[in-house]
Amino acid sequence: MEKDSEVAQQLQEQFNRQDVGFAVKPITTCPHIPTNISSEVFIDTPCKECNELKENWQCLSCSTILCSRYVHGHMLDHFSNTKDHSVCLSYSDLSVWCFICKNYIINKALEEVKHAAYVAKFGEEPPITSNTVIQEDNNNSASASGSSSSSK
Repeated sequence: MEKDSEVAQQLQEQFNRQDVGFAVKPITTCPHIPTNISSEVFIDTPCKECNELKENWQCLSCSTILCSRYVHGHMLDHFSNTKDHSVCLSYSDLSVWCFICKNYIINKALEEVKHAAYVAKFGEEPPITSNTVIQEDNNNSASASGSSSSSK
């Protein structure tokens, strides 16, 4: 018991020395973004493997719909089996993830499919919430600049 108390105290001290909270910073360049991404989305389609409707992802290489690692992990299995289908779109929060880079991605090449997913999910055009400009270079990469501001 005493050992557990010491460990708990040490962990609390470490926590107190840290900044609380964190921010996810997506990458703007990813060599794994497919070159021909379909803008067709299937928001209401269940996971191809388990028919789950929650937490589904769309593979941006082949458009297969599979559940997240927080459900049954079928999208992760898909990547593991294909090795080159690494970039996928989350229908939960409309983020894009690369399994190889192990990071979220923002890139101009993803704008069309993300826009289509937003409209399919919410039934309306997305609000303008930022004046961020994503600049694309010749390698399917982008850099972000600008600052966030709410649109009224």
